[in-house]
Amino acid sequence: MSAVGIKVNDQTHCKYAYDKSKNKDEAAFVLSGYALLVCGIVIAQRCIADLGFSSVLTLGAAFQCLGFYTLLIKVERAKSVAGISSKTVHMYAAVLFLRLGSTCIYNGYLPVDSSGDFLYQLLDIVSLFMVLQLIKCMDVTYPGTYQEAEDTMNVSRMAICAVVFAIFIHGNLNDSFIFDTMWTASMNLDTVAMLPQLWMVVKLGEVESLTSHFVALLIASRACSFAFWFYGYKELRDDSRHGRRSINIAGLQLLAAHALQLLLSLDFLFYYVKARIRGGRMQLPKPATISI
Repeated sequence: MSAVGIKVNDQTHCKYAYDKSKNKDEAAFVLSGYALLVCGIVIAQRCIADLGFSSVLTLGAAFQCLGFYTLLIKVERAKSVAGISSKTVHMYAAVLFLRLGSTCIYNGYLPVDSSGDFLYQLLDIVSLFMVLQLIKCMDVTYPGTYQEAEDTMNVSRMAICAVVFAIFIHGNLNDSFIFDTMWTASMNLDTVAMLPQLWMVVKLGEVESLTSHFVALLIASRACSFAFWFYGYKELRDDSRHGRRSINIAGLQLLAAHALQLLLSLDFLFYYVKARIRGGRMQLPKPATISI
């Protein structure tokens, strides 16, 4: 074999060994993150005596918090924001700000057990802090690594529609037009917030492990929210008008929004589970042309 051939083989072997070592490091990091989450759940269960089914909403907030933590650590380790949608990150900042503006003042949309007294809001506050850190990384610290050419999905009109829908269709659990609208706007924006990231993932075709874990954790968070509201959406019915039972438009819209979040994620989940079973990097079919 020629010297060139030996050199190429050595380089290939080194690259394979590096990738394998990197995958092991990422797997260890993810497992430690999940272990931390489990410990947190156990501690919360010990401290909060009346945890019930409604605490599934708090569990969803914990998944969300772990997701943003995973993404932030990925950025800090790689010194890069490659593969991350700035539009998704900025939209989640709006989602968390609006939701906290409602849940820190009123308790209409909080879990009915003690986790809704402080833990649920605390998890959202920590998530918002990490989202702001991600925005700083994208706009200030590592702007040169942002793949703007791949982050092309225009969601501005959908975001405007989400807010307008919230103004005209919202529940009354807070008994306040402003704060009911704020919470509903956060939920509507949450429905479309992940779309730019999913779109970017499709365009790139290949997804880094920690980025895929971030998306999967946020999908798990949305699944928890859907499970909670599947049983709780009936509370949004307003029967005060004329003393008759009315159509629960706000509740049905809430349920549809959460269901849509999960439906839009099914394709990603399929390839995510497939990659986890095979133990390799997540691969998606890359379209020949994409324009939106």
